[in-house]
Amino acid sequence: MAGFRIRFLPQEYETTVEEGKTLLEAAREVDIYLGGICGGEGVCGKCRVIIRSGEVEGESTDFLTRDEIRRGYVLACQVVPRSDLVVEIPPESRLVGYEEIGKDSERFRDFTHRGPGPSPAELAPIVEKFFFTLAEPSLDTPTADQERLLEAVSKKRPGSLQMGLKITRELPRLLRTRRVRRSSWNWKWDGQVTATVALRGGGNEVLSVESGDTSDRSFGLALDVGTTTVVGHLVDLTSGITREAAAKYNSQIRYGADVVNRINHARQSGGAETLHQAIIQDANSLIAELVERAHIGRGDIQCVVAAGNTSMLHFLLGLETDLIRLAPFTPAATSPPPLRAAEVGLGIHPRGLLYTLPMVGSFVGGDVTAGILVSKIHKSEELSLLLDIGTNGEVVLGNRDFLVACSASAGPALEGGSVSCGMRATSGAIDQVRIFHRDLAVSTTTIDGCPPVGLCGTGLIDTLSEMVLTGVVDRRGRFLAGRAGNRLRDSENGGPQEFVLVSAKQSGGERDVVLSQADIENLIRTKGSIYAAADSLVQSVDLSFTDIQKVYIAGAFGNRLDISSCITIGLLPEVPTVRIKFIGNSCVAGAKLVMLNRAMFEEALRLRDRISYRELMVDPGYMERYTAACFLPHTDLARFPSVAERLAEHARTSRHSRKETQP
Repeated sequence: MAGFRIRFLPQEYETTVEEGKTLLEAAREVDIYLGGICGGEGVCGKCRVIIRSGEVEGESTDFLTRDEIRRGYVLACQVVPRSDLVVEIPPESRLVGYEEIGKDSERFRDFTHRGPGPSPAELAPIVEKFFFTLAEPSLDTPTADQERLLEAVSKKRPGSLQMGLKITRELPRLLRTRRVRRSSWNWKWDGQVTATVALRGGGNEVLSVESGDTSDRSFGLALDVGTTTVVGHLVDLTSGITREAAAKYNSQIRYGADVVNRINHARQSGGAETLHQAIIQDANSLIAELVERAHIGRGDIQCVVAAGNTSMLHFLLGLETDLIRLAPFTPAATSPPPLRAAEVGLGIHPRGLLYTLPMVGSFVGGDVTAGILVSKIHKSEELSLLLDIGTNGEVVLGNRDFLVACSASAGPALEGGSVSCGMRATSGAIDQVRIFHRDLAVSTTTIDGCPPVGLCGTGLIDTLSEMVLTGVVDRRGRFLAGRAGNRLRDSENGGPQEFVLVSAKQSGGERDVVLSQADIENLIRTKGSIYAAADSLVQSVDLSFTDIQKVYIAGAFGNRLDISSCITIGLLPEVPTVRIKFIGNSCVAGAKLVMLNRAMFEEALRLRDRISYRELMVDPGYMERYTAACFLPHTDLARFPSVAERLAEHARTSRHSRKETQP
C-alpha cells in the first residue's frame, strides 16, 4: 500500500497510512486511543502529539502555546503526514487500558469484585441447566422423546415450553446409543441428558440438549455497555458467584466521547455498522479474556444480560440511533425481547440469548433501570434520589408509590472533556486536590501515584471546591486576582486566565497542569445542569431537598468522590452525608440481579411502565433553575447552610491572616 510509514512512541507501534489521512486515523489503525472527545472535529484540543521527525501539513495552533508549537506539538486530527514520521504521544494524551492502571487499585474495585452469590432461595437464573435420567419408553408408555423431555423440564420450570426443530431431530440420538451390527444397527437406551432452559417470550425455551451430565458448566455474562468503558462479569449460574471480571475502554471513543458525536458519525455511509461492530468486538474481546481466565469454553456461556444508556444499547443491537436525538426523541425500541446473541455477533453458545435491561426513553436507558433495581428505591417508603453522574446526568426521584426521571445534558467536563488539562481516570490523573488557605500551596494525589499529567473528574471537583473556600474565585466562578497570587497568569496563546496547580517541572508531562477561567465555566455549567435537573424533579412533586431521605450515586465515578467538595460547588444538594450512599457500578450489578433471578427480570419490565419521564427542555421552569444553579454553590446560599458557614469562617481566617502580616 502506498503511503507514509508512521512510528508511534512510546508504544513502538508502526503503521502505513494512505496519503491524505490524518494522524488520528493512523493511530486508530493500530488501536492507539488518543484523549480526543470531539471525534476528530478539531474543537477539543485533546489529541495532542509531538512530531519527533518528519513533516506534516495542517493547521492546529488554536489549542497550542507558542512554546508547544516550537517543540513540535500538533493536533493529530488536524494534520496529515507529508513524509514518514516518528510521533510521540505525550502522557496527557494517552488513553490507557485498565490492565495498565492496575485492576487491584481501589479506584476500580467494582470491576474485579468477586463477592458471594445470592442465597439458594434467591437463585432462580433466567437460564438454567437440568440433568435428567429419563425413563425408557415401553409398549405401555411409548411417549415420544420430545414430549418425554418437555414433561421433565416443565416440572422444573413451569409455564409454556418451546423447543426448536434442530434439537428435536437430534434428541433420539442423544437419548440412545446406536450400535452397528453387520449391515444394520440397533438402539440402546441411555436416557441421561442435560437440557439448557431459558426464559423467553413469557415462557421457557429449551436452548440445547447434551448427552450426560454437564449441569455444572453454566455461565452468563453481565455486560455494562458504557459510553466510556465496557465491563464484563462472568457469572456462574449454578451458584450465582462472579467467577471473573474484565473491563476495557469502549472502542467507539475514537468516533467521539459522547453519544451525540457517535450518532452523528452513524449518519455517515457505513458509520452505523462501524459503531455496531466496534462495540461487538469489545464485548467479544472481554469474552475471550474471561473464558481463558476461567478455563471454560465460549459455548459454556448461555446468556448475556446487557445494561447501558439507550444509545449504547441501540448500537449494541444495531438499531437506528438518529431518531434518538431528534424531536420527538423516539427510540427504535425500549424493551427488545431476548434474541440469539449470535444474531448481533456475540461469540457465546450458538443458541445463547442476549437480554437487555428495558429502557425508559431516548435519554433514560437500561442503566437507570439497573440503578433503580440495585438501590431498591422503587420498594422503599423513603423518598430517594438516584443520580447517575456522567455526560447525560440521569436523575430519578421516588419511592414505592411513584418514580419520575429525567436526563440533563451535563456535557463531558466531569469525564475530562472540554477542560484544558482534563483527562479520564487513567494513569497520572489527579483525583484529589487540597489548596492551603494561607499560602495557596497545592497538594495533589493521582490515581496510581504517578506524577500528575492532568485532572480527572474528582480532581476537578476538588479543585473548584478548594478555590471557592480559599477565595481564589468568587461565587460566579471568576478569578479574584488579589487572592489568587502568582499562581494566576494569562495564558500564552491569548486565551482566558489560568491557575497553575502543578508546574511542568513537577508534572509527569511537559506542561503545567492548570485550571482556566473557561474550564471553570464549563464545570459550573455541568454541575448546574445536574443540580437543576434534580431540583426540577423535586419541585415537580411539590417537595424540596429537605424531604429527601436517601441519595444514591451510581457509577465508578463515585468511588473516590469527596461529598463535601460536591456540596461545596453545588453539584449535590446539601443533605446530611449519612443519607448519601454510593452504589458503584449499578449497571453490571443490575444485570446480575436480572440474570440470577427471573422475578427480577419481570420486575425490570414492570419498572419501565412505572417511571414517568420528564423532558426538561419543555419544562418552563428548568432554565430558570439552571441559571440559579450556575453559581457556587447556588444563587440561594440558604440552600447550602454548611457551605455558607465555611465561607464565612474562611473569610474570617483570611482577614486575620492579613492583619498578622501587616507591619
